Amino acid sequence: MTAYTIMKAGKYEDEMIPKLAIHAFRHAFNKACTAATVVYAKEQQLLKREVNGQETVIADLHQAYTNVNDLPKVLKRKRKQEAAV
Repeated sequence: MTAYTIMKAGKYEDEMIPKLAIHAFRHAFNKACTAATVVYAKEQQLLKREVNGQETVIADLHQAYTNVNDLPKVLKRKRKQEAAV
């Protein structure tokens, strides 16, 4: 049996969810940096941060990024016209 709670949130709470998620991620990242070596991407570079705070560039990622204009356009399906019976 699964138990769950139905929570009603107002407009203010709904608007706060992205801000709280960013805050939680930042807190978790800082906590991870103090406990172990962390590898992450920042400004199109792959970085490794040691526990002592020293950052090392592992790789340049600028070739992995694509320009939005180079992506294919989303194709829409044509509506089928129903034949008159």
